[in-house]
Amino acid sequence: MTVVVLLGGATVSLSACTGGSDPIASPSPSVSTVVTPSPSPSASPSPTALTDEELLALIPEEARAENFGSASNFAKFFIDQYPTLFHTGHDGELFQYLSADDCVFCANAITDSVATGAAGAYNEGGTFTWPDQPPRGGLESDGYWYVTQGFEVSDTITYLEDGSQYKTERGGAGEVGLKMAFDEGGWRVHGVEFVYDDE
Repeated sequence: MTVVVLLGGATVSLSACTGGSDPIASPSPSVSTVVTPSPSPSASPSPTALTDEELLALIPEEARAENFGSASNFAKFFIDQYPTLFHTGHDGELFQYLSADDCVFCANAITDSVATGAAGAYNEGGTFTWPDQPPRGGLESDGYWYVTQGFEVSDTITYLEDGSQYKTERGGAGEVGLKMAFDEGGWRVHGVEFVYDDE
């Protein structure tokens, strides 16, 4: 049986969605095909789905208001959720809830997470840290909020179902930009784009 395992780390530049803000390039999660001899169990869903109120309560207090400070805090919180999609036992419910329907990066991340779990594979690492530099952006004339800020990310190690190490993707540093809207009392992500310093 052929399954797809997310490797992470690699990026492909796409068009920027920032309007008047600084241009940023988008990552497309890197995938690799792995052949396994027998079907693997799918990722375990949550025993009980969380309500909207319970999901919103998971967002830090400082990331809940409709202003630029809150938007930049939310952007970091959302990106911090991304690598956990590929950790053992993570269901991605919060990430999916915070992702707007038109967010291509978000949809790809969720699809790859499900495929990785179905293959019995998982990642460790890929942790983001946020250098002490001010974010850029704000509310644009198209009605969306844009936030661009520097990041550093650690190496990501992918393991197969049997626990063997499949691949290590080197970490790096760069800038990440998010396109967001404040809808129904909370932030939703409409786009995520990365530029790495070595690109």
